[in-house]
Amino acid sequence: MTDQAVAKPAAPVAWGSGANTREGMLRRWYPTIEDLRRRAKRRVPSFSYDYVDGAAGETEPNAARNVSALNAVEIVPRFGVENFTASTEVELFGRRYSMPIGIAPMGLPGLMWPGGEEILAKATQKARVPFTLGSSAGAPVERMAELAPDVIWFQLYRMPRNDLAVNFDMAKRAEACGVHVLVLTLDVPARTKRPRELRNDLVIPYRPNLKTVYEVATSPMWLMALLKAGQPGFANYKRYAGENPKHAEVSGFVKREVSGSFTWEEVKRFRDAWPRALVVKGLLHPEDAEKAIELGVDGIQVSNHGGRQLEAAPAAIDVLPAIAKQVGDRATVLFDGGVRSGVDVVRALALGAKTTLTGRPWMYALGALGDEGPNHLCEFFQEEIRAALRQCGVRNLSDARNLTIRHPNAYTFG
Repeated sequence: MTDQAVAKPAAPVAWGSGANTREGMLRRWYPTIEDLRRRAKRRVPSFSYDYVDGAAGETEPNAARNVSALNAVEIVPRFGVENFTASTEVELFGRRYSMPIGIAPMGLPGLMWPGGEEILAKATQKARVPFTLGSSAGAPVERMAELAPDVIWFQLYRMPRNDLAVNFDMAKRAEACGVHVLVLTLDVPARTKRPRELRNDLVIPYRPNLKTVYEVATSPMWLMALLKAGQPGFANYKRYAGENPKHAEVSGFVKREVSGSFTWEEVKRFRDAWPRALVVKGLLHPEDAEKAIELGVDGIQVSNHGGRQLEAAPAAIDVLPAIAKQVGDRATVLFDGGVRSGVDVVRALALGAKTTLTGRPWMYALGALGDEGPNHLCEFFQEEIRAALRQCGVRNLSDARNLTIRHPNAYTFG
């Protein structure tokens, strides 16, 4: 189903301009995602930072592999084209967005910065980029749809009890409040070990001990945000956990009920029930993408869950070309895995993605700058994507697919 396109935003400010403005100062102080990451680590409690920054495995190899594999992709620029301003607009599922990047589904942005979900919603609505609200986020889909009506997507984890009754009810809620895209996560068939979370004894709601009390007390800005926004919790599940449940009861409900990965038969049922765009997230093999297309999905999100599930999985970028080739123009290919710059976005576009999504950079921005972070990151990506396209000699996103590239670690299937 095609939705009506939203209005165009104001023209972006050139990166590096307005040196004496607050925006100009943020550009100088935090010109990279790594700058935001370092500041976030200093400003938030360690258990919050480790929850975001951590991944599966003792050395967290898959998360690192996502980044290193992107860095290995080379682009051969073309020159001699007259001066131009590259267009970054992209159409996804019948709606136009300002640039080919958005927010991947994340659990509990409010753990990184209390009230983070509302901050993200307002920033993405203003910038006109997709915001995928995770079902495990700390704000209900109805509230997020009020704040980001033009860009809201919604993600589901499988809850098998009573023939997926909770999942289907959540989908009905999403449809009723105007969510444009429903995302089914397939890449979490089992709970995996994330050492940093175990070492921090991370549970929601917080279980105070001397360590956590010290971390919170020594993070005064985070504590102020917590006092204002309140404890983060699994807001979308609250109504299913009993009458007036406490935070701990909702958390226990989620821990018990979220289980396994959606089967293909279940994907088909959601396809039959959901009237708008349907995306499946977490595919890494072309045959799985083919099966999803046969079931009628509209989008394939190539992702290894940010390296948080299987440390032996390939880097998402290394399987992207094979999946994009398999899919062709039968569905929209979205890429999610290690994007840290505008050049990374262009790399993914050149290898077959229609758009990219990312998670950790938005969390780092929240932790580093609070309310200002996501707005800063939107400007960061807008200018970097435009500059990367210009540097490569392409006028728009479609032309990026014609770039000459070298991809030494690309997978070949079958």
